[in-house]
Amino acid sequence: MQAFLLLLALPVWMWLGLSILRRCSGLPMVWQITASGLPRRSQRLSRAWTNAGFAAVVLAYPLLRGRMPLDYYASLFPFERAAALRLLGGFFGTVTYLSLIYLAWIATDQVRIGVRHAGSVVARRLAAVPFSALLGAVMEELLFRAVFMAELLESMSPAPAVAVGALVFAAAHYVRRVKRYWTFAGHVGLGVLLCTCFAATHSLWLPIGVHAGGIFVIMGVRPFVRYTGPGWLVGASIFPYAGAAGVLGLSLLTYNLWLLFGATQ
Repeated sequence: MQAFLLLLALPVWMWLGLSILRRCSGLPMVWQITASGLPRRSQRLSRAWTNAGFAAVVLAYPLLRGRMPLDYYASLFPFERAAALRLLGGFFGTVTYLSLIYLAWIATDQVRIGVRHAGSVVARRLAAVPFSALLGAVMEELLFRAVFMAELLESMSPAPAVAVGALVFAAAHYVRRVKRYWTFAGHVGLGVLLCTCFAATHSLWLPIGVHAGGIFVIMGVRPFVRYTGPGWLVGASIFPYAGAAGVLGLSLLTYNLWLLFGATQ
């Protein structure tokens, strides 16, 4: 319950920060959590405010349970022989699946490849991909698996814990105002994958590897890919998992990773 209450506090924190920034920018307050209309500097401050809220939740959770944050999170990064296998296996497993999906789409003209930006812009974006993949994966896995999913597993068996964890993870991506809501099923599928990885191994190595691999591929191809196929098949440009091919790929990857890392636990 502590983890859930902390997660519920995050949208309030985000809305409060955005409301202050909107006031300072002379914009009217709105109930939606959106940075639309804010100056670029205020948008950067909004992201920093949100990240500060994430960090506060991650630090507060173990303290509320009477443990030091370093001790608590170190227990979820065990230095064991399987650690590198889980991290790299998750990363390259996701990269392989997504690469096969993109190759199939290219072969059937569902996506087209081309340079869409100036060379300097492409180089800058590609240079940021590894760092964004690692930081994004670590931040979300600490919040949704090390905090929320870990608490669920204390009171539930793995199957219902994975279901609840996946739904909350998916819903969290729609707290802000977004362009599309039909992508929800893809986020649920991604949540099932990541929650299963955590439930199977009781550590963060595998889910971080999987999560980082997905961000790495999706951000890496964005400067070159134009989606021409229907949304129900190829998903959205920022989230190809949302289409039918992506959901199927998530399901197969979940099953394969469970067989590799969870079935013998």
